[in-house]
Amino acid sequence: MHAEIVVDGSPRDESSLREWLRHEPEIRHQLADAPRPAGEGTLGTTADLVVQVAATAGGATAVWAALARSLSVWLTQRHSDVSLTVTGTDGRKVTINAKRVVDAEKLVRQVLDTVPETPED
Repeated sequence: MHAEIVVDGSPRDESSLREWLRHEPEIRHQLADAPRPAGEGTLGTTADLVVQVAATAGGATAVWAALARSLSVWLTQRHSDVSLTVTGTDGRKVTINAKRVVDAEKLVRQVLDTVPETPED
């Protein structure tokens, strides 16, 4: 299972988010890069952030919750125009603009909430 995060902003915004997520205990060991072709007029490739999660429902639920909270806080601290596109395991997407988001955490959770809850005994 994975979620893909694309930062639409400056390279500094992308670096900032990578560093931010590396400081999150539930997320830091789940990060990877997914290369994608560079945009028109640029050389080489760029990399999206990918959060890989083990297939256990309980573990994925905790990581998705931490990711949603972390992205929400990161977005509220931006002073520049930046948006994130988060794609969940099932292909659902949400694009969140830092200047126009009311409840980023709720939006990200809706995209990532594809893991069924496991009943606790």
